[in-house]
Amino acid sequence: MENLGIQVLDRALDLMEQLSTSESGLSITELSSRTGLAKSTVHRILGTYCARHYVEKDPTTSIYTLGYKFVEIASVYLNKIVLKTEAVPIMHDLATTFSCTSYLGVLENAEVMYLERVEQFNSLRLYTQIGKREPLHCTALGKVLLSGLREDEFESIARSLDYARYTPNTKTTYEELVQDVMFARTNGYAIDRGEHTVGGSCLAVPIYDYTRTIMAAMSVSGQGLLESYSIASIVEKLRQASMELSQRMGYTLTK
Repeated sequence: MENLGIQVLDRALDLMEQLSTSESGLSITELSSRTGLAKSTVHRILGTYCARHYVEKDPTTSIYTLGYKFVEIASVYLNKIVLKTEAVPIMHDLATTFSCTSYLGVLENAEVMYLERVEQFNSLRLYTQIGKREPLHCTALGKVLLSGLREDEFESIARSLDYARYTPNTKTTYEELVQDVMFARTNGYAIDRGEHTVGGSCLAVPIYDYTRTIMAAMSVSGQGLLESYSIASIVEKLRQASMELSQRMGYTLTK
């Protein structure tokens, strides 16, 4: 059964690749000829993709083309590339200013996923950290990312978390997370006071896209960060950095 499932996926990808190279679209007959698949198999696979808008069918000509869902996925991927490229020099400035590490993360599958990590004395990207995942409930990045969700989306994710304890300071209840997320919504930043790493502190701010939606979060983190710098001074610099990066991603101050 496993091999059969892989074979079906492989055939579906063959169809997508054929459609991607056709400017005007293809019929079931043409797709069958190009891939060697039976017309019934092509029809069945395309029916599934049409239902989810990965493929569109012209009702007049019965010609199939790639659907808007592929455009959405490609846009998300390209936005991440642009975001990372634009963020690195800004993150390096933050890391240098506060003698710390700067992180860039996005919300993915109820976790924070790192897109970038930049240290004070290392202008190179630390690829071992890119793609690493961290919990939402005890990280400043996570709280900021949650603050951008609709209330129903937030509640669905927040109630599904396991609220594991990482340090004596970790907040381990839904109610505490709600308070922290409300703080982030009201104040435009979130704080982790040793909740994820013993002795470590972290402040994070949102990054907005052209729709004025939170697309990512950026932070500064380090041992003794709050002992060396005031929260006000960190937040001021973070907000400036957030605005600069958000504007590069198309965000505007006026609607």
